Amino acid sequence: MKQIIIIAIILLSTSVLFAQEDTDFYKHEVRVSHGDTFVTSELRLEKEVSYTNFSFAYFYRPKKFFWLGVNIVNYFGEKTHYDWREYYANGSFEDFSKSKMKNCTIIAPEIRLSYLNKKAVILYSGFSAGVGIENGYDYPHIFGSAHLTFFGISGNLGKNNNIVIGGELGVGFKGLGSVHAGYRF
Repeated sequence: MKQIIIIAIILLSTSVLFAQEDTDFYKHEVRVSHGDTFVTSELRLEKEVSYTNFSFAYFYRPKKFFWLGVNIVNYFGEKTHYDWREYYANGSFEDFSKSKMKNCTIIAPEIRLSYLNKKAVILYSGFSAGVGIENGYDYPHIFGSAHLTFFGISGNLGKNNNIVIGGELGVGFKGLGSVHAGYRF
């Protein structure tokens, strides 16, 4: 069994090396993404709140197959309404109502490994983990969050192949699927 695993790792490593072109590549990338938040809402048991997920990211690429970056993800949700009644010592009471926009911001570093680098397309996988802050009912809530990208694809467009469009499939704070557009320089 160990031999099979070692052979599989060696074959995967050599296939990754042969999938890289020997051309110059852009070292920096900025992108904007929009992901689905259905899974995130279900995991957080907030089925009545629907979110919109926008992500801003910067990546630095020291090697052709290795990327380092940071994500800033923002969730904007529906308004949450609060109703309460306060009673006073003289027996009277007063009703109050308040609403606030539900939102959350996550900042997370990311490591990405590309296993196919061609002129027109890049295929990759990645992992990201960080800290989030969300507005609670009376106080902000701070929590840890992670995202695993199983499969990502970026199509390179433009005269210099530096305009990027693509998508990702994964699980975590970016959602189950996301689409992105960006620029490499």
